[in-house]
Amino acid sequence: MYRFGEWLKENRRLSGWSQVELSEKTLGEISQPAISQYEQNRSVPSIADIDHLARAFGHTLATVPWDAIDFGYEAKRCITKLERRRFDLKELPQADSVRTFDGKTYELHGFLGIEEESGEAVELTQLYYRIRTVVSDSHVLAKRKNPDDELVHVKNRKNVRQ
Repeated sequence: MYRFGEWLKENRRLSGWSQVELSEKTLGEISQPAISQYEQNRSVPSIADIDHLARAFGHTLATVPWDAIDFGYEAKRCITKLERRRFDLKELPQADSVRTFDGKTYELHGFLGIEEESGEAVELTQLYYRIRTVVSDSHVLAKRKNPDDELVHVKNRKNVRQ
């Protein structure tokens, strides 16, 4: 596993481009200073920036090697003291996947969800109010019984049925 900045720098160098040239390949959507910040892991790119960068390298969001890239969410496996309180949008990068009320499952990568069957990439802000269950390490972290309810932490971490 390596950091996003390392992936970006490696792909840029393999393409033989400077940071300025990569910026130009994104049609000016991403500045050279932003590329420099990403490569130094000083900033985490938005999903739109990841999309622009992936397209510059001939990838799509579905073909980015998400499992090999660490976006720096160190707290992903450090969830403690679960209690019956609201599970906020900012906590979602700590989870592995979510299931929505329409039965779709999304694998989470930072603030991006990749739908298992279609490979569709969706920002978590678009998914949050459709989420029924949040899972990490095969344990349910949060649930919502009805679409109008709050997404709340579960009191006891329950195993996910396989």
